[in-house]
Amino acid sequence: MLKFRTLCAPILLAVSLFVGAGSAFAGVTFRDIDNHWAKTTIEWGVDKGIVNGYANGMFMPNQNVTEAEFIRMLVVGITGKDLQENYLTELWSDKYYHFLHFKNYPVHGFADKTKRSQYITRAHVAELISSADGVNYGGNQAIQYVLGKKYAQGRIKGENTIEGYVGSGTITRAEVLQLIKNLTDRGMSNLYDRPAAPSAEAMLPKLPTPWDVYRDEMYLVIRQKVFPKYSGYRIYDDGSNKVVMTSTKQTGETDYAVSVQFEPQIMQFSGIELSNAADKTQRGMLIELLQLYGFQVDSAFLAKIDSAEKNKKVIELKVSGKTLVIDPLVASPTGHVHIYYKWWDGSRA
Repeated sequence: MLKFRTLCAPILLAVSLFVGAGSAFAGVTFRDIDNHWAKTTIEWGVDKGIVNGYANGMFMPNQNVTEAEFIRMLVVGITGKDLQENYLTELWSDKYYHFLHFKNYPVHGFADKTKRSQYITRAHVAELISSADGVNYGGNQAIQYVLGKKYAQGRIKGENTIEGYVGSGTITRAEVLQLIKNLTDRGMSNLYDRPAAPSAEAMLPKLPTPWDVYRDEMYLVIRQKVFPKYSGYRIYDDGSNKVVMTSTKQTGETDYAVSVQFEPQIMQFSGIELSNAADKTQRGMLIELLQLYGFQVDSAFLAKIDSAEKNKKVIELKVSGKTLVIDPLVASPTGHVHIYYKWWDGSRA
């Protein structure tokens, strides 16, 4: 952890939190994030005005966050704007503490200002995040809530358990930004009031399995990398093993869609179904999705699909060292084609 001399820390903190807050830092780069796992997320957070770098040109992504820093990042990150100064304050953090205190959030530094500069624990982060969702959970229940809602994952990789979350641990600047991005990616845009009474234990979401986490990650990847390029479509997770992009808007209509499938046994991409293989948009989605999962295909692959559909015959071919099968699904409506990865094939790469 990087440390500052006593006289420098308040100055650098003020620069970090307030200089340019609410506006993009166009062209600004930090010397210490080029090889950091959260580089893209950090750039996103700075662009949103959630937090900025330090006066020395560093971002310090691995520096732990205090309660005061966290609640400021939470307020700006979720609402998309900073709080206005409506009254005289003694400390820069006063307005955030007043705002959340009157929403009944468990902000320890409201009554005891010495706690504002203490590093916030991951368990306390979970309590504040669940509060933002309008529920009242504490301790392990708050941890279960954020894990079950897939807002966060365990600090121990692959262990989405209460113990794996490591509630007694601290949280870094980079981790906070990733958490806030997770929340906004899942549609959180309001900080709801926290109920006065504790929420029912029976209403807690179940802890996610590794398959739940994988499927959810795939949904977010497709939503971020492919879906935005196609207007007139909506996207949803079927709750089982598919992510579907469809132009259907009314319940009961024919599902005119591209369906991406995943296999629980191997936790990998397994195939794509097109409801109309001749449709230009669906063909474009298919190419992008196959490339996303490591299959280097182009217009020649589309010609293979046309051939399979025309002759009503299954075509099997090698793509990027793996076996892909084009099945025209002759028993289905015309144009309905299934392209799948033959992952059980012993000759696959």
